[in-house]
Amino acid sequence: MFKTILVPTDGSDHANKAVRIAANLAGRYDADLVLLHVLLRGHLNEGLQHYAEVEGLAKGRPLSEAVANIPSARFPVSVIPPNAENTKEAVLNATAELVLRTAQQAAREHGATKLRTLIEDGDPAQRILQRAAAESADLIVMGSRGFSDLKGLIVGSVSHKVNHVAPCPVMTVR
Repeated sequence: MFKTILVPTDGSDHANKAVRIAANLAGRYDADLVLLHVLLRGHLNEGLQHYAEVEGLAKGRPLSEAVANIPSARFPVSVIPPNAENTKEAVLNATAELVLRTAQQAAREHGATKLRTLIEDGDPAQRILQRAAAESADLIVMGSRGFSDLKGLIVGSVSHKVNHVAPCPVMTVR
């Protein structure tokens, strides 16, 4: 029934649950599981920096070091090397790689055997839709809410946009 399942993930609780569900389906149908992370521009720099500051983790340290000290229960970036470059790109890429490694491990634990990971940059909804078309995805499994801000509630969430335009069925996970 399913040959290719696309799972966009940002490391949020809903996205992590979507990975587990999609991995279970991929295992049952021997489907390819494509884990996609669209760089968290506008969310990582502000959201995680704010969290690091509120929790007292920054204390004059570089952003990458402060982000590395965020508990994994809040965001799975606890193993970003403390000596990572203190640039937005370095933190974005380190976070993307960690999110995908974490998702890949969870996917294997839940039955997926054919896995690929991709990192994209740009508008999340557009990149997810473009990747779904390029991969000829039979299904998109995604979290209903990620690490978006209040603006996402006003202009429409990524999952809402993808649901309305996707070239295939979309399963939205809470």
